[in-house]
Amino acid sequence: MEITDVDVVGRDIPLADDFPVSYEDHLTTDHAFVRLHTDDGVTGYGEGTALPWFTGETTRSMVAFLDDWLVPRIEGATLDDAARELATFGSDFPHNAGGKAAVELAILDLQGKRAGVPLWELLGVRHRETVPCVYPVPGLSPERAREVTETGIEAGYRRFKIKATGDVSADVARIDAVLDQLPPDATARVDANTGWESYPKAKAAIGAISDRSKIEYFEQPVAPDRPEDLLKLWEDTGIPVYADELVHTPSDVELIGRKGLTRGCHLKLAKTGSLRIMADMARTANRHRLNATAVSAFGTSLEASAILHLAAVIPAIPLACELDPALLAEDPTDEPLVVGPETPVPDGPGIGVELDDDLFE
Repeated sequence: MEITDVDVVGRDIPLADDFPVSYEDHLTTDHAFVRLHTDDGVTGYGEGTALPWFTGETTRSMVAFLDDWLVPRIEGATLDDAARELATFGSDFPHNAGGKAAVELAILDLQGKRAGVPLWELLGVRHRETVPCVYPVPGLSPERAREVTETGIEAGYRRFKIKATGDVSADVARIDAVLDQLPPDATARVDANTGWESYPKAKAAIGAISDRSKIEYFEQPVAPDRPEDLLKLWEDTGIPVYADELVHTPSDVELIGRKGLTRGCHLKLAKTGSLRIMADMARTANRHRLNATAVSAFGTSLEASAILHLAAVIPAIPLACELDPALLAEDPTDEPLVVGPETPVPDGPGIGVELDDDLFE
């Protein structure tokens, strides 16, 4: 199987609604899409989703990286040679996680289709056929946060994620409003995206929350250059802490596990650039008895489906993973993924979701 043509397109996709976080009032997301044609008529699709505040990438930089560096290396190559070239080049060439992820997903999609197996079979041993998912609550006013939470409750969700923005008083009011809304069997995790900055500020925010009994964990409450603060918050509050912005590579997971800094970590393609490496990171986390949360950060149904395959092979996950292409106003796929409290892992060959070819016209 030889790759005869490579198509690349970038797209800034607006969000369906406001999604304030600690970095900004998020309005659009950055995407690069890849389509690989082969000489036997099989097509593979990939997506890179950038998080500029994590890695500095944007839609335009991902497309430029792909056009200038990766496409010339894989076009005209056999599928196996392209996979080897990507692995070698990816380890030698720094950064550009989104662009690398787009090509790797397209290659994995082709490999799965060639073998007639779902993507998870290429990543490891399946541990689950459905993946529990969390319902997101952006950094909104307490009143709007209650409305969003009620929508999730009515849809059957019992696991929620509350965004904090760094304004402690506003964050506490929002967190209290959501927690008060939850039924007895529900929990919520709180994601500050480093917005609480340091131990004193984070400790004050946590201490101001009225009822912490329904909090599953706090995600990256402090800056990534303060890893010891994560452990101190966990020890002093008794509530688990997870790392996100701190975790980009397998060595980051190894460091957290060796030092026992957190209860778990978040794995994202936008940071790591490789689904295969993310699977290795999950196995490393398991060796250190860490949970690993698989996350699709504003990905379309294509990336979200790939993350479902990853979640299927993660040995230990917490109560829910995070993926919701419904956050996007546009989902340029042939069959948008329906996410619910328990979401089935696609069972067709490859990723199981394809891009709308009109995207490339």
